[in-house]
Amino acid sequence: MTRKIYQIVIIISILLINQLRGQETINSDRETYDLLKSLSNSKLGSGNVLLFTTTHEDIAWLNEPEICKIDRDKLWLTPYMDRLKVEPDFKMDIEQSSIVMEYLHRHPEEKANFIKFVKEGRICIGGAYVQTYEGMYSGESLARQFYFGKKWMQDNLDGYQTNVYFNNDVPSRTMQMPQLASKAGVNNFVFARHIKGLFYWESPDGSKVRCYSPGNHYMEFYNLLGQKDSAAIKMMAKDAVDWYTIYNNISSRNTVMPAMLNYEFIWPQEPVENSVPFINKWNSITHLESDGKKRIKVNLPKFSYATADEFFERTVSTTSIEKTIKGERPNTWVYIHGAGHQKALRASREGDILMTQAEKFATANGLIDGSFKKYPELELYRAWESKIYPDHGWGGKGGDVTDNLFLQKFLFAKSVSEKILDETLKAIAGKISFKKENGSPIVVFNSLSWERSDPVNFKINFQPKEAKNLQLVTEEGENVPVQLSELTYYPNGFIQSAKVNFVADNLPSIGYRTFYLKSSDEVEKNMVANNTDTFENAYYKVKFGDGGLESIYDKDLQKELIHAKSFKAGEIFAMNSEGNGAGEFAEVQQPDASFFDRLASSKTQWQLEDDGPLYTSYKMRQKMKEAVVELKITFYNSTKKIDFDVDLLNWDGIMYREFRMALPLNMQNGEVTYEVPFGAVTVGKDELRGTGGAFYNTPVREIHPREIENWISASNSEFGVTLSSSVVTADWINPIDSLSTQTILQPILLASRKSCHWEGNNYHQTGDHHFNFSITSHSSGWKNGQRFGKQANEKPNVVVYPDSYSQTSLPEKLSFFSVDKQNVVISTVKKAEDDQDVIIRAYETDGDDVDAAISIFKPITKAYLTTLIEQPIREINNDKQKIELNLGHNSIETIKVE
Repeated sequence: MTRKIYQIVIIISILLINQLRGQETINSDRETYDLLKSLSNSKLGSGNVLLFTTTHEDIAWLNEPEICKIDRDKLWLTPYMDRLKVEPDFKMDIEQSSIVMEYLHRHPEEKANFIKFVKEGRICIGGAYVQTYEGMYSGESLARQFYFGKKWMQDNLDGYQTNVYFNNDVPSRTMQMPQLASKAGVNNFVFARHIKGLFYWESPDGSKVRCYSPGNHYMEFYNLLGQKDSAAIKMMAKDAVDWYTIYNNISSRNTVMPAMLNYEFIWPQEPVENSVPFINKWNSITHLESDGKKRIKVNLPKFSYATADEFFERTVSTTSIEKTIKGERPNTWVYIHGAGHQKALRASREGDILMTQAEKFATANGLIDGSFKKYPELELYRAWESKIYPDHGWGGKGGDVTDNLFLQKFLFAKSVSEKILDETLKAIAGKISFKKENGSPIVVFNSLSWERSDPVNFKINFQPKEAKNLQLVTEEGENVPVQLSELTYYPNGFIQSAKVNFVADNLPSIGYRTFYLKSSDEVEKNMVANNTDTFENAYYKVKFGDGGLESIYDKDLQKELIHAKSFKAGEIFAMNSEGNGAGEFAEVQQPDASFFDRLASSKTQWQLEDDGPLYTSYKMRQKMKEAVVELKITFYNSTKKIDFDVDLLNWDGIMYREFRMALPLNMQNGEVTYEVPFGAVTVGKDELRGTGGAFYNTPVREIHPREIENWISASNSEFGVTLSSSVVTADWINPIDSLSTQTILQPILLASRKSCHWEGNNYHQTGDHHFNFSITSHSSGWKNGQRFGKQANEKPNVVVYPDSYSQTSLPEKLSFFSVDKQNVVISTVKKAEDDQDVIIRAYETDGDDVDAAISIFKPITKAYLTTLIEQPIREINNDKQKIELNLGHNSIETIKVE
């Protein structure tokens, strides 16, 4: 809508106001009469209906991203800015900071006006950068939503302090979001597709935020305005009566009621244009009459413009909120996650890991140098901005453009952080004082905040007469077994190139360890090859079958892990899966067997690929009906780990297919737990109680599949199994037998679906796709496998033959940052946003209060507990190189260190 059209609407509205001033009596049907009378006699009768008005629009979905950006400007923000200039009582909400950034980029001349309206309380902006799928990304990615939201506005809009978070569209909440928001200074949530009302949502640590939901859809008031006058008044009266009788607990004081005019450009604009006439008609009602009932005087709550911030401020003083809910609300739109955009979400997962790795070691490097002059602040800023930009609006009209933009954003973040990490690790390695007489240095870096031992590898080239074999030793001279693969030789029998595999033991927390490689004249001993029917090492005895493993026997636990009646372990299968449109379904649509294909339907030829002291691997290649699968299974001989590497090849994008991998466990009704941002959810225990509302009537605990972070685990009273995953969606319920109680862990590889927009694109995902999974078994309980689940995805980094600086001072083994408690994880270490200090963020994993000590390799002057966005709260104790930190159960804390 152009500025001129909006000015005409305003003039018409003023004329209508004058016309309606004398209209004080409404003649209604009996039901409306009774509703309005009841409303007049209620505590709300002398209160207010606060109208906060905005438009909900995904970054794209309605159209291609750039077209949507133009529409947001011309059809919404510019006309609304004009209204703010000529209507003193008009106020508006903007759901997220990214919309403000793009508008001010297009209209820098409006920044002064924008700040003026913000300071007057006439513009409220949501505290996050975008409205994201909360459970789809890492905890640090969610934290950065408030860096680029709340903090960006504080820094760029003259200190503006927003206190509201909008995420209107997605029927989902991850359980730690209230804690993240409240610790960023954002204490109020507005979202839809939920039970209507005003309530608190509490995180596991006890942090809670006030929440308002208009009900199933964020356009409820828009839909009311689309009715004829009499019907609209009846709907409004019923909504108001329901507000104080059903959806809210009201104190004896004056009360307020919210109304959200939240619309999208794609819908007809008549309801939006009808808002002023309707509001003024409602506000003019002073008397009421109906056939057979006497004319009475009524006192109805008056409409007035407000912002979401203003609504919540007034509810604090006028309304008693007694309802508190807590727990995870799994995403019923989970189909659109990695299964629908596998390559994009793989890049996202890898970017989440690389971003914090780059931050941790760039910070350490700055501390080594005694200066952050070389800290890649701008590069990391741009990479994080790109990493968290994709919102919930995948696909849509012009969705090929949108999906590709989101993919490119993830790839940009990944490539920038990968480059920073590579350069930083080489710089740190160059400052280590090596003992060159021990051989060529190999430096292995660990980015996780605990000591670990894990398989690592690197590729290396040799001169024609340099090496017949290779030997590896620690910095203390201890021999380290190696296994060579991908070997090539010169004609003289010397090694030309090789992949060197070894287990790097005792890697320090967020630190490094040095190993030395040297040539050896010893001839490599050939291992005795296992046959292709069974395999056995110190940890497992397994049996191969068609499509996967028929048996995995844990020799330490003396337990069979697999029950292969329905599927084999590692087996790939495909089903029909049509998917649903957004908002048009109450539960996740499940795949069905109208199409069914599996690897076990054909004879599998297993081939031994590698065999040595460290690992043994087997491989198969097999054609399914619509794709080719290459499956490689690797058994590690010095650590309790099995890898499943899956290549889904020659996929031609046939619509409505879903591919899964099966891990059929030998347990019934196992307790399933999976990682979420800054925590873990146990199915049936940690979710929101009840349902998500009248429309979303499936009990929340029954929603499946789920979005997962790095791992999913299942346990019974006898054993547990943890599976790390390169995909972000997983299930555990048998999809071909609804009566089965067997626990079958199933990463969902990909699904070919259609966008929920009626003019949207298909998600064919044609081509080759690659997946990585690792499993381990352990005593019962997810806590015994959670570190494995993260380690399998966040692998150690290796620097081979680093160039040394002229002066070196670092020891051969060093931890930069560590914590002394197993249930505390350091999620990132970074340079502070506003000065030269260091920020450490840590969280508690197991649900226990704990006193922890965080150690740093450099002396500490002072340490402060801060908000999530780095504003100091209070000084905390430190002892030279240790910070004393009290973490409550499941808490996320941010510390600033001088």
